[in-house]
Amino acid sequence: MYFGIIEDERDPYTIKHALIDILKLVMIAILCGMDELDKIIDYGNNKQEFLEKEFGIKTIPSKSTITRIFAMIDSKWLGLSVVGIVQSLIKEKPTQIMIDGKAIKSTDAIKTIEKMMNIVTAYTNTGISLLQKTVENKTNEIPAVKELIEMLDVKGMIITADAMHCQKETAQAIIENGGDYVLQLKANQKNFYEDVYSMFNDKYMDEADKNCEYEIYKTQEKNHGRIETRTCYVLNEIAFFTDYLANWKGLKKIFAVVREVEKDNRKTKEISCYLSSKNTTAENLLSYTRKHWEIESMHHILDVTYDEDRCKLLSQKAQENLNIFRKMGIGIHKNYLRNKKQTVKSNMFNCLLNDNLLLEVIGNIAIS
Repeated sequence: MYFGIIEDERDPYTIKHALIDILKLVMIAILCGMDELDKIIDYGNNKQEFLEKEFGIKTIPSKSTITRIFAMIDSKWLGLSVVGIVQSLIKEKPTQIMIDGKAIKSTDAIKTIEKMMNIVTAYTNTGISLLQKTVENKTNEIPAVKELIEMLDVKGMIITADAMHCQKETAQAIIENGGDYVLQLKANQKNFYEDVYSMFNDKYMDEADKNCEYEIYKTQEKNHGRIETRTCYVLNEIAFFTDYLANWKGLKKIFAVVREVEKDNRKTKEISCYLSSKNTTAENLLSYTRKHWEIESMHHILDVTYDEDRCKLLSQKAQENLNIFRKMGIGIHKNYLRNKKQTVKSNMFNCLLNDNLLLEVIGNIAIS
């Protein structure tokens, strides 16, 4: 029902494997942690009876067939299909969209791809990768993010992004499309950053001044002998930044998060500064910055669990499409593992061993 929107450009008289069967096979194998085409095919051959019974997949295609299919499919339509699949499982409405880019390092050595691929993803706090855009290098991410914002329905959403995307034009695009932003402020906005950083850093040790000028919210976590304290300081008054305010549409809050980590009698401290258009509490602002870590976690899983940086597919389309399936796999597993103390990687392995668990993780997706 979801993959049906994808056009099959092959000659219908020469087709041996239905497009939907190939897509179902790849989806299921990726949910079981298969990180390359050879393993996907091995999975199919070893699970052929199960795949035919549960998903109607009667024959397993060759590597060259899957490679051709992945180089043919329009990633836009595959992406929409996958969003539909994941949304059918995750009923919760997202409130935050995290935007970040990730390079696929192996593409730098592929002659058919001019430059290393960077895929910019819009990822929600519910675990859905809504949209992505491929760019040739890191600096091209800035206009790509603005394009994503124009394409997405961001009304009522909090948009978070790292310091690269702390741009006046990006902030303006978010506000004009009905969203709010929380953007990390760093040296790419040199003067503004230095003024804001000094405001928090100079007064950091003076509790009396902080109580007068800041709203404060603090959290502390203790795990395996490691104590991490995060303190959010929100300026009560930002009018003295008049020189900057006119250029940042919707700016209402300037805040910093101080992160202190103590382990093995060693202490570290770092201060991160942020701009926000959301007129809310220090507790909420800290939560938005913490949530943004989830897209970085997703990128980490792509590298560690799926070994994406070693993917040697020669087509940009194929790389994009396999990336979409991997992010789908992460979203489905994270949804299943809510309130469960288990990693995505271990759950994938258990799905490989246990067909009944795989069916439970997939739930009621109408893909057969």
